[in-house]
Amino acid sequence: MGAWGTGILQNDITADIWAEFKELYNTGLSSKEIRLKLEKEYKPQDTPEYYAEIWTGIAYGQWMYGDLENYTFKKLNNATSLKWQTLWADDKKLLTKRVKAISDFIQNIQTPRSKPLVRKKIIERPLIYKKGDIIALKIDGENYLMGLVVDTNECPNYSEYTIVFTDLIFTEKPTEKQILNANILYLDIGGKYRYHRGFYHALFTTKNMVQRAKNTIKICEIPIKDYLYLGVGLRIGDWNKIGNLYFEQCEFLNQTKSGNS
Repeated sequence: MGAWGTGILQNDITADIWAEFKELYNTGLSSKEIRLKLEKEYKPQDTPEYYAEIWTGIAYGQWMYGDLENYTFKKLNNATSLKWQTLWADDKKLLTKRVKAISDFIQNIQTPRSKPLVRKKIIERPLIYKKGDIIALKIDGENYLMGLVVDTNECPNYSEYTIVFTDLIFTEKPTEKQILNANILYLDIGGKYRYHRGFYHALFTTKNMVQRAKNTIKICEIPIKDYLYLGVGLRIGDWNKIGNLYFEQCEFLNQTKSGNS
């Protein structure tokens, strides 16, 4: 599990459950139905290291929608026990902060929200691009960055794209030769926008491109194999940073070449 803080939603498990809760609630399921589904999926009783994170996510979802079950509240109360805090046991300082965060949250949710969230209408979002499409993303006033759509995922209420961007930047449509000779843009260990340390990553993902489609154009399409290995790692979804990542990468490579010369 990735954790970037001791706050209620500052870990992958709780954040994922909250995201899934919202999605399920918008499909029409009740808070209890969602709780039963998430219990079956995440099995909190069988995963003591994640018990607290799982029940925190479920309780957060029910509270946000104004339907917190007494059953869920009791489970969350149990989550402050050291028995269910093994994930934080190696760092006493963080453990204390995490238990306090849950305890404060328990106090807060005893008062129902004055304005619970309401269901949102599910809007179907069909795929704009398909696997094998070569697209260009506008990253500033005049420049485009070229990318290859390597996978897509069409769900009832969102569409997801996995894209590999390249170092090919242009203002006019590139030639096929330029496209095929482009290098893959990857994240490195340095710079203001780094996400990792010691690895290289090439995959980017984005959901529901409807709002961002105006900044992309399709150049052409190429056949690609069903399996394209590009390494493992975090997929970056914030398109607003791709332009910054490109220019950072160029600077990094120039500095590396300078250092080796």
